[in-house]
Amino acid sequence: MSIDGLLEASFVTWGNVISLLALLITLISGYLVVAYIAGAKMTRAQVTLINILYVLMSAFLIWACREMAWRAAVFEDTAYSMATGPVSELYARGDVALAIISSFGLALLASFKFMWDVRHPKTE
Repeated sequence: MSIDGLLEASFVTWGNVISLLALLITLISGYLVVAYIAGAKMTRAQVTLINILYVLMSAFLIWACREMAWRAAVFEDTAYSMATGPVSELYARGDVALAIISSFGLALLASFKFMWDVRHPKTE
């Protein structure tokens, strides 16, 4: 594959990462809306089902974002090494994948806390 082809594949892959992030933001927003509107009225079984589906779908999207970001970094580093020679520090953009996982992992925990607070309001 040529350098141009590798860079094009990298740009397309980064575009896919952005699309997956948009899907993840939509999923989190939908969960928060459901928690706010219907969270207090739902049964334990309904909440359990929604939480399981939410975790599974979020885990899939986070994993896909990580894999796509990693693949884009591989494409970019391969193109760079073809243009300049071998590079000693490959996958420098793998940190982007770690930041994605960390950020959305915290968002998932925060959304679970929000659902808990809606279902168990503090009475004063």
